[in-house]
Amino acid sequence: MKLRSRLFLLAAGTLAPMVAFAIVAALMLLQHEREAMERDAIGRARSAMSAVDTHLRGSIVSLETLAGSKHLEAGNIAAFHAESQRVLRTQPGWVNIGLTSATKVQLANAVFAFGKPEPLTVADDGAFEAVVRTARPQIGGVAAGNVVTSPTVRVRVPVTYGEEVRYVLSAPLNLKQLAALLEAQRLPEDWVITLVDHGKRVIARIPAVPAGLQESESYREAMSRSAEGWFQGRTLDGRIAYTSYVTSELSGWMLAIGIPAGTVEAGAQRMFEILGAGVVLALAFAALLAWLIAGRISP
Repeated sequence: MKLRSRLFLLAAGTLAPMVAFAIVAALMLLQHEREAMERDAIGRARSAMSAVDTHLRGSIVSLETLAGSKHLEAGNIAAFHAESQRVLRTQPGWVNIGLTSATKVQLANAVFAFGKPEPLTVADDGAFEAVVRTARPQIGGVAAGNVVTSPTVRVRVPVTYGEEVRYVLSAPLNLKQLAALLEAQRLPEDWVITLVDHGKRVIARIPAVPAGLQESESYREAMSRSAEGWFQGRTLDGRIAYTSYVTSELSGWMLAIGIPAGTVEAGAQRMFEILGAGVVLALAFAALLAWLIAGRISP
């Protein structure tokens, strides 16, 4: 082997531990950066879900106030219907107020004139039965109804007298208001924020998709494993993203924030590009040094 080659190998061997150390240090730094990004993304998701929960609690309180109507206690459904129409005009977050008996007979709804009772035909999301069973407010999933026929979600509260749940008050929500809460998070344009119900159906999403659409398979699988987390998967439009998600104790809904994989991995790509360039320059310098030294030693 020529002297020049031996000197190059000697220099490269001397550099090898430093390169290995640099790679290990870079990997540790990347891990720390990923963990910091994960914590920040989950924190953003919690903040957004908190805003949604505040909106829902406001609806529950307003419905519970209406449930104390003296007209309901007196059984005067026509007078209550007129009262519910006045209340609806003050609630931009609602699209209707429905009054239903515990046996699922709809007695009044605020968007139509007062008429005869009719069976409740809203899709069964379990919330109505839960209200009657527990005498506590419940928040349903995405469903269409016999009055509000477009898919929406409903806040339901019981109207109780003694231990009897006599009526259930329901307020289908204006999904534009929920979408506005997601918009208010001011996330970067290429990020995705999604609010889904218990069945992993979309309630509101930025960028928008139709309500009731099933979330992507990777989202559903990850969200079924734990109430909160971070995973890599595909969004509804097929893009690969890292997603943080949390679950509301109030509603059971989930809120997810998807960050493009390129954004998350950009730091790693830059770091390894710099590291690779450094290794190439170090080897080039070692080769030059070996050539110069060999030139001086050789007769």
